[in-house]
Amino acid sequence: MRIIAVAIAWTRCHPSFRFVSAYDLWEGWREVCFSSERANIIVHSWEPPPNGMLKLNFDGACFGNPGLAGVGGLCREDSGKVLWAFCGPIGECNVTEAEVKAAFQGLKTIRRDSLKNLIIEGHSLNVIRWLKGGVVPPWRFLALFDEMEEIIADSNIELNHVWRSANEKEDLLARRGVGSDFLRWFDHLPP
Repeated sequence: MRIIAVAIAWTRCHPSFRFVSAYDLWEGWREVCFSSERANIIVHSWEPPPNGMLKLNFDGACFGNPGLAGVGGLCREDSGKVLWAFCGPIGECNVTEAEVKAAFQGLKTIRRDSLKNLIIEGHSLNVIRWLKGGVVPPWRFLALFDEMEEIIADSNIELNHVWRSANEKEDLLARRGVGSDFLRWFDHLPP
């Protein structure tokens, strides 16, 4: 009852505020869900990078939240040829941490191989936003993002958010990584 009294008092001080009833919410959702106009569904798939560039796609997988997790990534040339791929376990964590660690592993490899002119794609919108800057990542990831931002600054890297359908192979690698004993490297797409 106290919450209702506070809400009523607050609305008297803020007359432009309007409570939304359950009926109003239903009407809005009904319009969206049962509209005769349907949006065109666009299937997003992996596209090769422009000539002279490389593309790294990364993904993290987690069985449970938190649960056992793994990372995976794939770096390809403009012809689609795989330069390298990785997958491996990262212990128990949540899915956001798995995505962050997958991006971190991919960027560490970019630094190790002194690669420049890359496009990095992932389907975790939060991780891509955090990497682009302007949005501060959670404090527990700050050290990883400091190192990743340094790698990005040293290279010509474009960051893109993609739909899960454009990251299918990386998703399979990350899932495979959950069951692995250690981080594995490939110079081809593993079967």
